[in-house]
Order: sequence, then structure tokens, then C-alpha cells
Amino acid sequence: MDELLTSFPEPSERMQSSVWKLERIARGGDDADRIRKTGEILPRFWDPTTIADPRLRWEVWMWLDQFVIWLNTQHAWFGHDLTPACWPEHPPLTRYLAALAAQRFIAGQATGPAPLAEWHRYDLPTYLDHTREQRAACAEKHQPWPARAAHRRHIERAAAANRLRAFRRDLDGA
Repeated sequence: MDELLTSFPEPSERMQSSVWKLERIARGGDDADRIRKTGEILPRFWDPTTIADPRLRWEVWMWLDQFVIWLNTQHAWFGHDLTPACWPEHPPLTRYLAALAAQRFIAGQATGPAPLAEWHRYDLPTYLDHTREQRAACAEKHQPWPARAAHRRHIERAAAANRLRAFRRDLDGA
């Protein structure tokens, strides 16, 4: 029998350590100075592109996968609220999910209910609203990026040259 409520998936110890170090840096003081002096570049697991260590990046991917399963079972009442299994193939969804998961983790560590209530009131509904079309596109079958052709036209050499000319005209007129 399925549990009625399942626990939020815990990030790895290394992920949690980077969060606590970043929080100490944000607070300032001697702890922050000691962390800064190490020269360590602290990964931000809510932005996977900041993670250079392949093992840590793998931990983040595994945690995000657990988070999406948790999100789908604990917060998706209707099918249109589900995050599709192909979410890693969609950079906008992946970036949003990483931030949403980190916000939920941090809210869950609070000593009072307000941050978690805020996550439920603002962060989760905003994710569901802002990604509805992206998620719906893959509800039955994975859909590739619909803007691919427009993006290719945007980065073509001629289009890039036109933008550079416009930038130069702006500078010449300034």
C-alpha cells in the first residue's frame, strides 16, 4: 500500500554542505572569511551549470529525479500538473525544477512554518503556471523543442551580423 504522505527527498551531504557554506558567507563574519580563504568555488545545486565535479553533478541529477517523483506524487492532483519523465531533455524545466527543489529543501529546514507555507503558496503554483504548456506538450509523447528552427535562424551568421550592425549604429548615434 502506498504511503499517504512521503518525505521530501534529502539532498546529499555534499549538496547540503555547499548550501550551509553559502549561507555562512551570506551572513558574513569570521566563518565567511574562513570559507572565502579556502578559495573553494561553491556549487549551487539550484543551478547545475555551477557544478564542475562530475560526482556531485550526478548526485544532483539523482536528487532532482527523486524530487520530481516526490513532486508528482505529493503535489500533482490532476494529470496536467505532472512533470513529464522527459524533463531532463528540456532545459527550461530542468532549471526551474532545480530552483524549486532547492527552495523546498531550504524552506523545509526553517524553524517555523512560514517559509514552507510560502513555498506552497507561491513557488509551487508559480512553477505549475509557468511550465504548464511545456509540461503539456509531453503529456502523451515527448516533444522536441518547438522553437528550434527559430533559434537556428537567430544564430545564423547573417542574423548575428545584422544584430552587430544594429549595435554599432546605436553606438555611433550615441
